[in-house]
Amino acid sequence: MVHGTKKEEISIATITTTSITSQVTNAIRESIVTGEFEPGRKLSEVALSEHYEVSRTPIREALKQLEREGLVEIIPRVGTCVTKPTEKELEELFTVKEVMEGLAAGLLAEKGSPKEIKEIEKAVSAMEKAIQTSDHKLFVEANNMFHTAILEGADNSKLRFMLNMLLNQIPYTRYVYLSIEVPNRLEKSLAEHQAILAAIKQGDRDGAEKAMRQHVKSSGTQLRLAVAKKLYQST
Repeated sequence: MVHGTKKEEISIATITTTSITSQVTNAIRESIVTGEFEPGRKLSEVALSEHYEVSRTPIREALKQLEREGLVEIIPRVGTCVTKPTEKELEELFTVKEVMEGLAAGLLAEKGSPKEIKEIEKAVSAMEKAIQTSDHKLFVEANNMFHTAILEGADNSKLRFMLNMLLNQIPYTRYVYLSIEVPNRLEKSLAEHQAILAAIKQGDRDGAEKAMRQHVKSSGTQLRLAVAKKLYQST
């Protein structure tokens, strides 16, 4: 009877520890993805432990998980740093993004999910309003809504997982603002989004994939240059 109680206590303790580690991992990941912990920043286990008010054990486990995701680099006898991608890695990242988002758009066009298509229409309408009012924040939010709806509508969990992990390797949304500041980029971006929506509504898988790839390549060129400039301006 006593033995059974001990087993139950150990099980609860294990679950609690796992939960804390998961929460800390999510919190640190969010700080990296949003750019609060910028690329190249050194992360102290002691400082993180104090910040999140937990022991160093879940911090250490969280950093190991984030290293597996490519978000941090743990260097022996040096410490842990937020990953700072090279310019070559940035080029590779956007090349893969183009292929994966193109695939997502094609899958949605083929499946024709009404719910996601309606979300995409709302996003495009919001983009139009954002341009009329010169509201960059609204445009970025609508852009996120657009791409999220397409990824959800593709209904492929492996694709969603891999694309999100890929984009987490840089504070992506933070740099979208830099790319849309290019003259006439907002108007061109809107036209590209409208073309993608039209192909999806027509059920044209090849057309939707082609339109999305063209859009990602066009916006990605500006975005990649903006990210590289931001990351290496002091080097």
